[in-house]
Amino acid sequence: MGGSYATMEGEPPLIRLTAGLAMAGMILGQQFQPQIPKVWDENEVHTFELPLAQEEYSPRHLSEKEYYALKVRPIYRTYPVYAPGREPAGYRDWLMQREPEILFDPAKLKTKADWIAAGKLVFEAEPLLSPAPAPGGRPFFPTPLPPDKDGILPAFVPGNVYIIRKKGVIEVGINSCAGCHTRVMPDGSLLPGAQGVVDFPPPPDAAKRVADAKPEALQSRREVLWVLYGTPWILSKEQYFASLSREVLMKVAVARRPGVIARQGTSLTHRPHIPSLIGIEGRKFLDSTGFARHRGIGDLARYAVTNQGLDTMARYGDWQPSAESTAFSGEKGTRYSDEQLYALGLYLYSLQPPTNPNVVDAKAKRGEKVFHAQGCASCHTPPMYTNNKLTLAPGFHPPDDMLKSGDVMNLTVGTDPTLAMSTRRGTGYYKVPSLRGVWYRNAFGHGGWADTLEEWFDPQRLNPDYLPKGYHLEPGPVKGHEFGLRLKADDKAALIAFLKTL
Repeated sequence: MGGSYATMEGEPPLIRLTAGLAMAGMILGQQFQPQIPKVWDENEVHTFELPLAQEEYSPRHLSEKEYYALKVRPIYRTYPVYAPGREPAGYRDWLMQREPEILFDPAKLKTKADWIAAGKLVFEAEPLLSPAPAPGGRPFFPTPLPPDKDGILPAFVPGNVYIIRKKGVIEVGINSCAGCHTRVMPDGSLLPGAQGVVDFPPPPDAAKRVADAKPEALQSRREVLWVLYGTPWILSKEQYFASLSREVLMKVAVARRPGVIARQGTSLTHRPHIPSLIGIEGRKFLDSTGFARHRGIGDLARYAVTNQGLDTMARYGDWQPSAESTAFSGEKGTRYSDEQLYALGLYLYSLQPPTNPNVVDAKAKRGEKVFHAQGCASCHTPPMYTNNKLTLAPGFHPPDDMLKSGDVMNLTVGTDPTLAMSTRRGTGYYKVPSLRGVWYRNAFGHGGWADTLEEWFDPQRLNPDYLPKGYHLEPGPVKGHEFGLRLKADDKAALIAFLKTL
């Protein structure tokens, strides 16, 4: 991913890419005038994020002048990483002779298809680069996913592409959009834009590494976590460090679940699920907490900017997590160009769901009747199966202007309030998610507590000693959203069958 892979015999095989672009160009039309927004327009930046639940700590980002003073990151051609024992003889030597090649060039983009294909390059680009491991050494990011028939490892997994920025220097990269938003489907195919897997099973000795770590190593780790997740208006630095005992860090090390990630600005111990980006064009708010408005491609671009690490340079009241961008943003002092972000937006808007294998049979039709009879459509309104509104986290009282906006439902469904009330993305709200595509998703609930729809509709999850199958550190109830829990077994099964057809 991240561009066509070169072969050892000669030039990169661009024939398929060129033919695909030509065909797409005929379909989409040759006349295309890109409407590239000014991404870091200060007026737009000031309004695209919702205020936090404690409004005085809402983030204040880099100024327009500071942002555009950052250097644009080029997007280079990438080359495949092979599984151990599958790398062709002489491959490393061949890579050492490659000249750097920049793939993203807006001057060459003529059609909408060109821009969408260029957006795919941005989606797959790895901004954070490190020296490649030595031949035969430990993979940068061990993965249980198998290589393809040619021995090539899945490119969306961190560290699984080589990048040449300087002749004679081979690097690997991490933190692409694709790394979180690519799903491996049951047949082994890859679905870009979907809820990704990301947190592969932890190493067998993950907890032992923490148990054996020296105190200074643990303290250094806490300092990093403070930059990523600290909220001094909720917990002081000392209180936060105290909450991250060795025992807690050991549990965190092993409590990984596919479809859930400890994204910066949220919570290390109460992680949000990874959203699917398929169908994002129709969504009015982004993030589980509705943290960002989505009024068009400009807002989507601004959201991408903050998610690539520049949010840690924002000021929350008088506090700034970091004076420099975090590793998430790649090389310090860099950014994507407005053209790159526009192309990324077009690519995300173009993504389509896979063919649904679940047929609308008599059982599913009965489930649709249950869906409407139970009033589910008031929040999950067809055809998008969301009303695009926000609900309240327990204990939050929204300002009058938000209640009058028409975007807020003055009710709570009782789910855990941590993400919405105690994080740097804590708006006090949870958005009503779309139910489209639930058949190929997992990690339900804003924190990914339930792994399947069947578990989400199981009343046992309310029990005090319940052991969630989704993400959790401790046994305990998965509270909230009790709709459908008391249905008869056959009605519940029919409802789930219907949801899986969406």
